[in-house]
Amino acid sequence: MARILSHLSEERFGPNTAEVEAFLDRLRRMTPDEWDRVTNAAPALGAVPDLEVRQSPEYFKALEAATRVAKSQVFPESEAAFYDAMRTAQLAADASAFQPSTRPEPAGAAVVDDRLAPDTEADAIIRIMSTAYEEESWRRVMNACMVAAGALVVRSFLSTQDFRTLYQPFASIN
Repeated sequence: MARILSHLSEERFGPNTAEVEAFLDRLRRMTPDEWDRVTNAAPALGAVPDLEVRQSPEYFKALEAATRVAKSQVFPESEAAFYDAMRTAQLAADASAFQPSTRPEPAGAAVVDDRLAPDTEADAIIRIMSTAYEEESWRRVMNACMVAAGALVVRSFLSTQDFRTLYQPFASIN
């Protein structure tokens, strides 16, 4: 039975398991500076999908191609491996040094009230904006991690251009 479990773990992410595992390990060891570089390179993926698709159409076309390839069962269990890699990347990033879990409050928690002194109101607005920016940055990084991990799973079945497009936010850290 150990042999069967060992075999399964060796092929968890299909033919590119070693590459996916190396990427996930790299996520776990990234520095805050590297996370910032990924954030700056990642396309917007967040609260306004129509806007983001218009801003980065090649990224979304490449993501659609990768998803289609994974769902076509290009290797046994390719769809499961694709989504497993994405979920594992999300967990690795979530446990990272970049994770903004130390914020004192979520963006909506600061109340701007007409009765506040102007300086206090300005501080509250700045805090809301800063927290909202951090949350949006985090969404961009999480999505970039997930998409890159999924792209690695189906790399040999994607066009070179589609893979480069999906993996591009991480090109500067390798």
